[in-house]
Amino acid sequence: MGSEYEQLGERVLAQAAALFSARSDTGAVELLRAVERLEFVRTDDDFVTESNWHDYFWAAVFYVDEVDVPSFDEDVLQHLLPLIVEVADQNGQPSVDRILLKRSLPDPVENWRQASELKSGPALLAQGGADGRSRITEVTRRRLFDALRLQKVAWAGGLDEVGFLKRVFDLERMESYDPRYSTAEGDIYQHRFNNLDWDDDWVFTDQRFNLSQGPDVTLLRFLSEMLHPVVRTDEQEIQHLLELFNTALARDGYTIAPTDTISGYPVYGGRRIPVQARPATPAPVLPSAALPQARSGGGGDKPGRYDLVRAQARGERKDYRLDRLPMDEGGQAHVFRAVHKATETVVAFKRRSSQRETPAARMRREIEIAQLLGQHPHYMPILDASPEDGWIVMPMAQATAEERQEDLKNPAHLRILVDALMDVLELAHTHDWLHRDVKPSNILLLNNRWTLADWGIVRRPRGQTTQVGRTRFDLGTEGFAAPELFVAAHDATPAADIYGIGRVIAWALTGSFPQMNIQLVPDPGPWRSIVRAATRPDPHDRPESIQKLRELINRELTEPAEPPTDRANRLLERTRAGDPGAVNTLLDLIADHPENYELYLHTLTVLSAEQAGPWLSRSPSSSERLLQAMARHVDGGGRRRVQFAEATRAAIWLHSIAGFAAAKDDWDLLDEAVRTMCTWDAAWDQWNAQDRIAPWLRSLSGQAAQLVAAALRDHPNSARHFSGLAQDGTVDRWIRQAIQSSSASKAT
Repeated sequence: MGSEYEQLGERVLAQAAALFSARSDTGAVELLRAVERLEFVRTDDDFVTESNWHDYFWAAVFYVDEVDVPSFDEDVLQHLLPLIVEVADQNGQPSVDRILLKRSLPDPVENWRQASELKSGPALLAQGGADGRSRITEVTRRRLFDALRLQKVAWAGGLDEVGFLKRVFDLERMESYDPRYSTAEGDIYQHRFNNLDWDDDWVFTDQRFNLSQGPDVTLLRFLSEMLHPVVRTDEQEIQHLLELFNTALARDGYTIAPTDTISGYPVYGGRRIPVQARPATPAPVLPSAALPQARSGGGGDKPGRYDLVRAQARGERKDYRLDRLPMDEGGQAHVFRAVHKATETVVAFKRRSSQRETPAARMRREIEIAQLLGQHPHYMPILDASPEDGWIVMPMAQATAEERQEDLKNPAHLRILVDALMDVLELAHTHDWLHRDVKPSNILLLNNRWTLADWGIVRRPRGQTTQVGRTRFDLGTEGFAAPELFVAAHDATPAADIYGIGRVIAWALTGSFPQMNIQLVPDPGPWRSIVRAATRPDPHDRPESIQKLRELINRELTEPAEPPTDRANRLLERTRAGDPGAVNTLLDLIADHPENYELYLHTLTVLSAEQAGPWLSRSPSSSERLLQAMARHVDGGGRRRVQFAEATRAAIWLHSIAGFAAAKDDWDLLDEAVRTMCTWDAAWDQWNAQDRIAPWLRSLSGQAAQLVAAALRDHPNSARHFSGLAQDGTVDRWIRQAIQSSSASKAT
């Protein structure tokens, strides 16, 4: 029953928060977020007899941290009560008549009897370490780690990394990823001091320390120790990091604050911020050089005035005074400059220009997605709307990305825009919504921050499509829309929006509007690799999520430029240490450098079929590109002399990939691998390789034999090397015929 009640309580809290958010009651939403859990208890007010069940009532019990209790006074509870009652009733919990408040008890400390000191009050988290709950979101954690990476902050300060980590973790009790060592300490020393094959930011993603998704107390303790006077002595750096940490943590109700002193220097710890004292965290602001001039008549309204418009929203057309002519005319709607009469605030009034069902449905979707994204700083909010009459009201943007293209050629300004797109799309994708129309004209500047607008062709979460078959096969804007949106738009994945981000980056840096199915990449540099990865035609070859795209961008923009062979060697070491992610990254690197002979003949051929095969099988277009590049190296690319040992190694490796593909019935990979193998065998005629290939040819049958026979027919100079199989009755007849035909063609 407890589990069922927990789910019911969480559902009521979430739905009530959504309704308050739709009313722009952000204070109520913030209060509900501070509720640890919601339960319902029966009361016996006016109880007369046991059978008189009508005299039973129910109370909603809010369990709240000690630090949040003052926020829930009687006035607040009375403000929340009507909506809680309504939502509870619709969830099968009728007769709720009050809200009771109880303090949530902290989790017990395992060694509390032995602890020399127990800190008083639940607000001091980083010292006690008992609170295992996670209020710090994944978004906040990523932003913290990304900022530390970009600013190249040495997280261990003046200590070595092992010495720093020992201040927070018991390394002797943690496992080693390296079988040569029994504990994490030996593992870290080997790979950070001896081999130097782990990246500087390795600790943020190492699952043993659980900084990226573990309890809040772990992250807070780690950050607090970064500021300790033993770890850092530069006061200016400490203050900078403190501001960085607290700006991010404030969104989730935490702060890093002094808890003690050593020799007069502060020692820091994590604290919960009382709800009523939590600051409104400002959104990231563009550098002053990137600030555009406001659109005529629209940029002078302060953000607070938009809140007034939203607070007075009635869905009444007569509340707005529209200009005679629209500012913008699209295929489905017209946008007018308008004035909200009651507040004299300039707004954008978007009116449906068609009475067909499709435009109406699109406008309803725009209103619907606002319930999820309405408070996100990079979402263009809806202030007022009337879905029946077909209009919505939004703030007046300062500019579109189209109008600021010259500024966006600056990589720093472009990064701010891309981060904004990733942030808002990541939240939408988490709830299975896709935008499907990411393009410059839909990216608007509002209050000096970039927002994503025009969610009219958003795809709802699967199972919530209102009319089967409504979605057209061709959706989005040519050049910016992913290819799959013109084939099966409803089946698209987050990779479709990632494609749009990649095309926006390419447009910004090249100054050219992309054309459908034609690659557009910027000049050589880190953004070029990002665009290539994000805009690959096959969605399976792109980063699969915003998180993966963010990791790619951070890696490309923060890692120093180095020869691909050096990077490949580092990845190869990680592969040998058993890191499966390194294999995929290494193969991506090789496929992205088709001209590099060393990568293909000295790195690729080191990977076993078991290591490379899954990636090749999973990414057909990438594997085709990689194997075709391998075939082009058969003559050294016209720049170097191929050694016999290299030719042998290439043919044997290709044979192993063909064997892997045949065993998996992966006919596309088998076809490409065998043809590349035949290319090398025909050119170099290496007996060591043929001694392995011939028994494999003898073992083939069925579809695999037919496919390999076709490759042999197309490569007669290779087929003749296996003439000994032509008369072998144990060999499949298709392969025998292919070998016989090659011998006959030579004779003629």
